[in-house]
Amino acid sequence: MKLLKCLSIAVLCGLLMACGHGFEGEYKAEAGSSNEFLNAFAGTQEMRTVIIGSDYMESQGERAEFEDIFVRENGENRYLVFKDKDKEEAWKIIDDETLVQGNGFVNITLKKVK
Repeated sequence: MKLLKCLSIAVLCGLLMACGHGFEGEYKAEAGSSNEFLNAFAGTQEMRTVIIGSDYMESQGERAEFEDIFVRENGENRYLVFKDKDKEEAWKIIDDETLVQGNGFVNITLKKVK
């Protein structure tokens, strides 16, 4: 019986470690703005590729590692939170393929491509 409990706990721990936040993948980053002039300027910028892993974000060959990446729910909104030590960076989840960060004046949108 004790062996069965230990085995069950080990399997459960393994399953929990294998679970990700569900947003791992390759994204295209696009800048935008509610300001017409800034939006036109942002449209001329090259779309960058961003890769989100289980505990990192990578862009232009640079990788930022995080203690944890998780989904936080706040009312009807969901956020993908990148936590590192005492800092958190949150991206609003629009749908399973789209993340947005910004203040409305200037926004960065990540759209999943892979």
